Amino acid sequence: MTQSGVAATAAVGPGAEAARPLRDLLRRALPHRRSPQGPVYEGRGQPVIVFPREHSGPEATEPLRLALREAGFRSFDWGLGADTGPRGMAMHRWLRKLEECVIDVFEVTQAPVTLLGWGLSGLYARELSRRCTPLVRQVITLGTPFNTAADPDRKCPVLQLLDAGPERIPLSMRNGLRRAPPVPCTSIYSRDDGVVRWEQCADQDTATCEHIEVPGVRHDQFATHPRVLEIVSQRLAQPEDAWAPFAASETRLLATA
Repeated sequence: MTQSGVAATAAVGPGAEAARPLRDLLRRALPHRRSPQGPVYEGRGQPVIVFPREHSGPEATEPLRLALREAGFRSFDWGLGADTGPRGMAMHRWLRKLEECVIDVFEVTQAPVTLLGWGLSGLYARELSRRCTPLVRQVITLGTPFNTAADPDRKCPVLQLLDAGPERIPLSMRNGLRRAPPVPCTSIYSRDDGVVRWEQCADQDTATCEHIEVPGVRHDQFATHPRVLEIVSQRLAQPEDAWAPFAASETRLLATA
């Protein structure tokens, strides 16, 4: 696994100091501004659905949605209140219900939608990208334990919500959560999460899947952390159909600055 992007720039030491001029140049390459939360890249109306973390609802994602909206993106809540899991229905029926949200936002914006899931809802985002591929631009997850191989004993409290109630998620589907989405995907995680083990949020980097560590972030802080906002907005601000991993996009954008 490659510790790309913030994993390289947020570490303490000489490497972090050397990376700062690179980030400064990147900010000149892409339109950006400074918000109360820190640097934010500017959008051009790109739509993004922000799904809440487990046991929370729109109030938890409101600061992130507002910051993205003020930066020029079109951010949407998922519209289903607090996330308490599939709510007694089979996972495939639950995902079918969530498809309606993706379809609605696509019809309103007439543009491919970014799905941004936090914790448990990041699993929904990854699975929805398979079911709604033509409508989905990319997936971004925050502290999402998709790598079920790192939880063989099913002890992850987030994944346990998929086994709550009468409908236990089938083992085949559980194992399939690790499969890479058919669209570009960015997994943002922290070794200081406190709820999810970082190994469950990471796998091998590929041409379209990246895993970025942000140190010092607890599970309930992802939506308000300035570095996370910077990364998310940079991912959203990329030109459509020109996705590149975070570190590679820095190099490419600097070449055109």
